[in-house]
Amino acid sequence: MTITVLLSIYSKNNPAHLDRAMQSIWNDQTLRPDKIVAVIDGPLPDELNTVVEKWKTMIGENMTTILHKQNLGLTRSLNDGIGVITTDLIARMDSDDISNPQRFELQHRYLEEHPDIDIVGGSLQEFDDTHENMGIRHYPATHEEAVNTMHKVCPLAHPSVMMRRRIFDAGLHYNERFRTSQDIALWYDAVRQGYRMANLPEVIIRFRFAADVYSRRSKAKAWNEFCIYIYGIRQLHGVFSLKYIYPVSRLIFRLMPERVIRWGYQSRLRRVVANEQS
Repeated sequence: MTITVLLSIYSKNNPAHLDRAMQSIWNDQTLRPDKIVAVIDGPLPDELNTVVEKWKTMIGENMTTILHKQNLGLTRSLNDGIGVITTDLIARMDSDDISNPQRFELQHRYLEEHPDIDIVGGSLQEFDDTHENMGIRHYPATHEEAVNTMHKVCPLAHPSVMMRRRIFDAGLHYNERFRTSQDIALWYDAVRQGYRMANLPEVIIRFRFAADVYSRRSKAKAWNEFCIYIYGIRQLHGVFSLKYIYPVSRLIFRLMPERVIRWGYQSRLRRVVANEQS
């Protein structure tokens, strides 16, 4: 099975982080992907353009870029990228994260051995510019565990997933009603349409933890995420379900002061609710 890596690049990305991300998915892998599709979501500053051109020169015809004349957002960018991919598998990647060297080999092997699974993610290790390991997040191993917990927390780490292209050929897509947290809506739609997901226990990606992550969790984003969970729970469980308690509680928490949100995300309570390990 052939693999394309899909990522989106926009003006606020850090050039050094993008360069390291590209190195991790092209130079460092034990199983190199067949293609890379990079959606350039609006005009880029010169420093970022230099990094993009460097990798286009190195990779050649195996790297495709799609240019948006203006910033259209991640949801639209991912749908546009998927539209030109012809390989069997699509691996997501963010432009500031680092894929571990065996990531694609492990995911490719898993999907070969589990033809009933359509989407596979894995564990991630958080880091920043001064801390190599800020903790490891594990996700539900089986489809059943993912479905049973997805009303509480996202069942897959979006930048870690590898998906079969056939699910998009059959009509699945990122819902463009949602400019953020679009992955959660996709997982709900995938489950509703009968697709199955799983996660590897191995750490397959290093997730860059931004210093301003808490201040960027805006009220608009919190409301958007709330709407996605309400939409998803209604699709899977109907109008009357106790599962709505979780998105309502999450919304209330996300509207609290930044210092409270910071404490909540770093506390053991969050891991207990999410069934996470660290």
